[in-house]
Amino acid sequence: MAKKKEAGKLQLNTLPKQPMELEQISFNLDKQDQFVNSHGICFIHYRAMPSPIGLKDRGEYRRSDSLDTISENGFVYKKYGEFKGVVLSNNKSKQPVEGGLYDYSEARLTLPRFYLEDGDEAQGERIHLVQGDRLYLKNVEKDEKDVVNYQRVEYNPNGSDYLQFPATKVEFVMDSQGNEYKEGVHFKINKEGNIQWMKSKKNPGIDPDTGKGRVYSIRYRYEAHWYVAAIINELRIGNVTTGNERKESRMGYHVMIQREYVYHNRNRGDSKDTSKETETDRTKPEQEEAVDPNKYQVKVNVNSFE
Repeated sequence: MAKKKEAGKLQLNTLPKQPMELEQISFNLDKQDQFVNSHGICFIHYRAMPSPIGLKDRGEYRRSDSLDTISENGFVYKKYGEFKGVVLSNNKSKQPVEGGLYDYSEARLTLPRFYLEDGDEAQGERIHLVQGDRLYLKNVEKDEKDVVNYQRVEYNPNGSDYLQFPATKVEFVMDSQGNEYKEGVHFKINKEGNIQWMKSKKNPGIDPDTGKGRVYSIRYRYEAHWYVAAIINELRIGNVTTGNERKESRMGYHVMIQREYVYHNRNRGDSKDTSKETETDRTKPEQEEAVDPNKYQVKVNVNSFE
């Protein structure tokens, strides 16, 4: 191949020939944390762990012993710490898939290395995230972080009506007969965010055709939150020079988060305390008499058969 001549313009090398020893460029991790903390918003971190309640075997998925009432999405969530993060590239696209559209609304979250020093818990500890962790906004006014959802619910005469998300305010309720109900007059929101009907007040009632509670529609508000959907950079390692020592150091997380309506909804639960054994109308008494296989309850004369 023929050699190509210079184009007549000034030629520069990507790396200079002089000096012979290049300066070692370092990441200032403290300044990176300061940048994120100064521009980020405060999140409350709830750590996720698979719920073991009621399991008899590690691989089973049905809880034969008891009903898990404290977990959501099959996880137990525990509040751990607070940190500030910067949300980038919020995506609201919908992707065509077999059977419809898949809403994969996602955003990227850049975090510092440590929890806030003045947080309620885990002050100054290093942040560790895993897929499924839940994030709430902290310093945002209630009305600023509420979003709207609507759904159909079946009236439960023996307890509270379970909603898809914990409600903070109910806007509108109408049952299958066209009757309307108001919060504070006919029902209230309990501490779990579900609908609790008031005694001696109007309610949807029982449908005589089905023997079950009537269906009603509800439009309500709940507190928006996010789940960690993917960890883009779990181990981000860079070179840092401190004094006369140069070493590898771990930088902050870079994760993908999704809103709760895309990731998962709350599983149906129960308000009963599973830590105590309870007896319900479905509890069957134990058999008092043992069956002796040598004694037959029904005697049959074989001569009656042809």
